[in-house]
Amino acid sequence: MLLTLKFALIVIALSVFSACSQKSVIRDQKESLESSATIQELMLSLIAPASDGVWNSVSKSGIGEKQPHTDQEWAAARQYAATLLDAAVRLSEGGRLVAIKDSKFEIPGVKKSPEEIQQLIDAKPEIFFRYAQQLQATAEETLAAIEAKNPAALREIGGRVDETCEQCHTTFWYPNQLESKQ
Repeated sequence: MLLTLKFALIVIALSVFSACSQKSVIRDQKESLESSATIQELMLSLIAPASDGVWNSVSKSGIGEKQPHTDQEWAAARQYAATLLDAAVRLSEGGRLVAIKDSKFEIPGVKKSPEEIQQLIDAKPEIFFRYAQQLQATAEETLAAIEAKNPAALREIGGRVDETCEQCHTTFWYPNQLESKQ
């Protein structure tokens, strides 16, 4: 009886582990986020992990280069890029709250409350929209570089994705950072 119970627990654990593969987690998160998801939810659940996945698929350092080689590795990079594109499209839709009411950010460098950030975005929606559009355009370029299996283009575009994100963050999330450096 004890041996049967142990075997059943092992089978259940393996089933749970395989059900939580990286691709299914990304897909499930995407599908569970309604169009009413906040900007914070999109950032934490989709944009950050997807952009990290794309950036981590290629690198160039003093110890060598990393890039996808197999069809499976390129497919994983494509999944991340498609997720990034989907999230950028959602950001472009507008009318999204920064965060759930009375929530707090625990992000290094972000000293503004979600309400203060919302006020900044509401005051300059065209600028926020432009950044969302830039993120969408670079995500589309990322997909094209992946389809062409071009790691050099993927590295270059990844830098532009990062630049777009940073511009938006310094405009809305931590705008006083630039003022304090001057």
